[in-house]
Amino acid sequence: MEHISEPKFILEYNRAYGQMIRKERMKRKLSLEDLSSGILSRTALEKVEKGKAQWTKLTGDTLLLRMGISPEYFESLSSGESLERWRMREDICLLVPGKAELVVEKLEEYRKIYSKREPLEEQFLLKAELVLMLLQVMAKYGEAGEQGRSVRAWEYAGTEMAAILEKAEQMVGCTVRKGWERHLAKLCLSPGELEAVLLFGAALFLNGRWEEAWELWQAVWEYPQTHGWKERAMALILPQAAILGIRQAYASGGFSDSLAYMGISEGDMAARGQRALELLRRHGCHCYALPLLDALCGLDAALFGRPEYPKQIGKFREMFREIYGWFGYPGYRIWQGISIDNTRDAGTVLKMLRTFYGKSRERAVYDGGEQIVTPRHLEKIEKGMHKLSYENYSRLAKQYGKYGGWHTPLLETDSVDVLALRQRISTLLEYSDWEGAEREIHKFREMVDEEYPKVRQELRFFEAAMKWKKEGALRESLEMMMEALHCTVPEFEDRDMKWWVFQREEIMIASDIAELYCKLGDLKETKKWIEAVLFSMEQNRVRTGIHICGYDIVVLGYSDYLGDIHDFDCATELSEATVSKLLQINRINCIRHLFYHIAWNAYEAASEKPERRESLRLKWRKAFQISESMADFMYDSRMRALLEERESKYLS
Repeated sequence: MEHISEPKFILEYNRAYGQMIRKERMKRKLSLEDLSSGILSRTALEKVEKGKAQWTKLTGDTLLLRMGISPEYFESLSSGESLERWRMREDICLLVPGKAELVVEKLEEYRKIYSKREPLEEQFLLKAELVLMLLQVMAKYGEAGEQGRSVRAWEYAGTEMAAILEKAEQMVGCTVRKGWERHLAKLCLSPGELEAVLLFGAALFLNGRWEEAWELWQAVWEYPQTHGWKERAMALILPQAAILGIRQAYASGGFSDSLAYMGISEGDMAARGQRALELLRRHGCHCYALPLLDALCGLDAALFGRPEYPKQIGKFREMFREIYGWFGYPGYRIWQGISIDNTRDAGTVLKMLRTFYGKSRERAVYDGGEQIVTPRHLEKIEKGMHKLSYENYSRLAKQYGKYGGWHTPLLETDSVDVLALRQRISTLLEYSDWEGAEREIHKFREMVDEEYPKVRQELRFFEAAMKWKKEGALRESLEMMMEALHCTVPEFEDRDMKWWVFQREEIMIASDIAELYCKLGDLKETKKWIEAVLFSMEQNRVRTGIHICGYDIVVLGYSDYLGDIHDFDCATELSEATVSKLLQINRINCIRHLFYHIAWNAYEAASEKPERRESLRLKWRKAFQISESMADFMYDSRMRALLEERESKYLS
């Protein structure tokens, strides 16, 4: 592993996140106050941009999302407490709206444990409360109206409606300054904050202020496009807007002339709902997918222009119902708007690096000749019991050749365009579009500096992937993958590589190395590499409750290995467990492959255990059909063609 000079590395890499924030802010002509308003001070944001400040995951992601930039382009560190807070909020998300009583208990518990909360946290808690209030009052008084109950019931309902509106106003006001309704388009808001505005609009609607409600809805729908958001960020708000718009229109008696002046017809709403669904499909997301599909299925089929489209969305709805039912996952839930699958616990990282290099805590606490923290304090940091300052983390990690702050881009760059191009190349390689990939790699080379280790690594990885997938040169590709890995990973020598902190690209490369060994028939090396990477990733799961990005890729390789040694039951169980974990995050790209692995391994297990054939047959048929539908959902024509060739085997 080579290092460029430390001063340049720190200048260009540690501060790359801050530089990117500033660059994007200036491009949008936003002041420090515009971007930071409601979530942190102007001075704090200035320190973030200079690479001198520590901030929470919630705040860091929101800064990016306020500019329509996906946090997936970055890897993050967080404290144990921040991750515990995220976990508790996620528990609330999974309970709303289905288990109202438990939600109330969880909200009280959260407020009791964390009396000091960020504005964004409080907004989330109020959002959960408001969703419950809206659903309860609609169920209660909607039914009362249908049954022709007395006017007094509706008068009482008016009191509850007013309370809902007051709660909604309080919720938006957590992070948005007063008077926001008059100039929403001029404010800098994240998808989560726009979702709060949508809920405020729903409260206005219930209070009979329909025109104001529709104007807000329209403003939210137009906001991402007006502000030049990337599609990945749009996918975090447009589905919710489409769902609410369709429901609101039917609640008001349908698409009347009163909506026409705003350009909102039934056909227009169908087009918007379709656009929201296509965003989810293009980016492999399932955030609010089922309720959106429900809403679309309720529209007149003739509105979509293509006769096959209504049938297709109906098939997708049944697919998601099957998946959620199989794994006991709530298809109707709320989402936080951020994910932690790209986040590591800072204490766990320090513990793993220290173990990898064979250092005791007594030795690890020194920066040169100066003690940074006490060994006892380091122990508590590693266990997530104590917070760690930005400065002390940097000093402790520096001795292992690790640089970078609390947010670091996947490449040493301050350009969102470069990171987006990297993502595009990865997608083209995944779908075997060699010509497109080569064209984009050429552009990428012209935009980056190969002096930086992660840039060199990325380019070498692209070359190795092409050598393998396009040319079939397995041995040569393996050698190139090893070279790519060691751009940022030290030679393991006598060290136990399972304690290395594999970052996202390193995970992908190590997984490919394992798969190449498998294809070359070296199962011993395959097992060693896969189990080391899985162990490394598991360390993070202990603290976060979620496996970090890339876990599903590694599991697919492990499933192949287990199939090669005929451990089909274990391979099936592993794939099923991974689907369950993958559902907990927004993006589910690999899920189609996991279901095919379930089908393949269940089928093979039946050939060895004929007494279980009937139960296994039900499993492989169901998994295969879901895999086909999910390949359609994600526009994976290559996989769909492969599955069609094998239909007779699995579905006959």
